Amino acid sequence: MKIDFLKPIAIILVILFCAAATITGFAVSAATHSNVAFSPAAKTNCVDEGSMPALKDGVWQAVYEDGSSMYFFIRDKDHSFSLINPDKGIGLPSTYAYNDKIGMYKLQVACADNEKDWRVIDNNGSTAVVSDENRELITLHYVSDETFESFNFYSYEELREMAKAYYAAQHDNADRLVVSAKLNTDGKGLVVIAAQLDGEQVASYSVNIRTGIGTDNLGETVDLSAFAAQST
Repeated sequence: MKIDFLKPIAIILVILFCAAATITGFAVSAATHSNVAFSPAAKTNCVDEGSMPALKDGVWQAVYEDGSSMYFFIRDKDHSFSLINPDKGIGLPSTYAYNDKIGMYKLQVACADNEKDWRVIDNNGSTAVVSDENRELITLHYVSDETFESFNFYSYEELREMAKAYYAAQHDNADRLVVSAKLNTDGKGLVVIAAQLDGEQVASYSVNIRTGIGTDNLGETVDLSAFAAQST
């Protein structure tokens, strides 16, 4: 009987081809899944390269996922930026590099080995969202076109002391007052100041961080700036 050696060889080649296709298909599927594991990056992939506008010059309020805030200053002319903590009102003028193809900022804090990565994933000019090097989303609210040098405000520390002095003008037990302050997360510059006495809230004030003027918990107008001198 005549033996046809070509058929077994052909069958073996078909089996090997199918196995290779199955393995390749699995690898492509796994790689595709890993690319979309991080949703902010996946959102960015939906945007054409170069279509995301850079952050415009001026002052932004940066709101972190835990509700804390920083003021962020940026100026394209000299690639300068600064993050300022409103608690103490202290910040360092620093520099950045920007890759407009992927909307990535490299923020290099002056006098420190501290580099931050901010990737812009949404920006309409008045609000923006960036993803940092820890994949935390930070919401930015545009405040004004002022500079680092011209933007003045009362720090939380100052406002707390001003609130204590204001309360002391009306009560005798202000020495035991515990006061906290925090910016609202809407970018409008309102600071909520809560005053507690022996663990019980006795007053609250909502004031503009730049003027110290606002209202108390009864809706009455308060001007904490009149007590600024007493708090220094």
